[in-house]
Amino acid sequence: MDDFEFFEDDAESVKAAALTQQSLVDTQNQLGAMLDVMPIGLLIHTEQGVLFANKEACRLLTVTKREILGHHLLDYIRSADIEKISQQLRSSFLGEGKTFEQESTLQRPDGSQRLVKLISGRLPWDGNPVIQLLFQDITDQRRAEFSMRQLTITDELTGAYNRRHANYEAALYICADAATRLPLSVIMVDIDHFKRVNDTYGHPVGDIALKHLTRLAHDFVPTIEGTDSALFARMGGEEFIILLPGVEIAAAGTVAERFRRAVQNMSIALLDGELKFTISLGVASYRDADCTFDGLLGRADAALYDAKAGGRNLVRLAG
Repeated sequence: MDDFEFFEDDAESVKAAALTQQSLVDTQNQLGAMLDVMPIGLLIHTEQGVLFANKEACRLLTVTKREILGHHLLDYIRSADIEKISQQLRSSFLGEGKTFEQESTLQRPDGSQRLVKLISGRLPWDGNPVIQLLFQDITDQRRAEFSMRQLTITDELTGAYNRRHANYEAALYICADAATRLPLSVIMVDIDHFKRVNDTYGHPVGDIALKHLTRLAHDFVPTIEGTDSALFARMGGEEFIILLPGVEIAAAGTVAERFRRAVQNMSIALLDGELKFTISLGVASYRDADCTFDGLLGRADAALYDAKAGGRNLVRLAG
């Protein structure tokens, strides 16, 4: 082989290497372009930080590709979720061939939040472990689901929980094992002389009274000590209940008295004056002899009847 052939072969090798390098660059650019049109967020992540982010991931995080490089996913996770997401990332870096999935809330630099489904898995690359992270924005989906659920468990007029939901919640406690069952009390609430309100002012004002009572209850219920599961529900007409899991009858009586006073002090502005009304309340706590929630409600209703018979605007406890 003469010198000319040697140099010719060397030139061809250089040309081939250059073409190979250009092909790699083209492949990376094409791959990046394909990943950018994905409708789901994607991060390529080392244990130290982000190597790559597609457009959807940047949109979800409200950052540019330049800004996110080198940052860690945990920089964009709300504090309440950091521990569980840290565990998911550790499992992903160690678990080649496995994927991990859970929901989390992104805390974005502008202060807004988005709920996402986060799917992670290790990539089969040599060297330092690398994982891919997929983000599916489920914020609107969850909001729609929540709205649909609210429609099925709340009263359309007042926004209080409905009877069906109250029955469901009460059953969670009544059907529990007797050895571990929490106390369960109920306060039956009825607006005094509600027919007179409707007859005097008209049914639209009667509806306003029901709505104001519910609004007051929604502010009042979270202040009840001894339970974080209390709820206010409309049972029908002007009759409502406050369900008090974990509360004995004496404490429930105290709650009822506080609520009675709050309603007595409430006034509703009307075009030609104001409306004030009072409530009567009956209180009962679940006993094995009640057997069902209806049995408990029956005793609370009997106590409510005693309050009305005693002059109204009173609290009576079931015997």
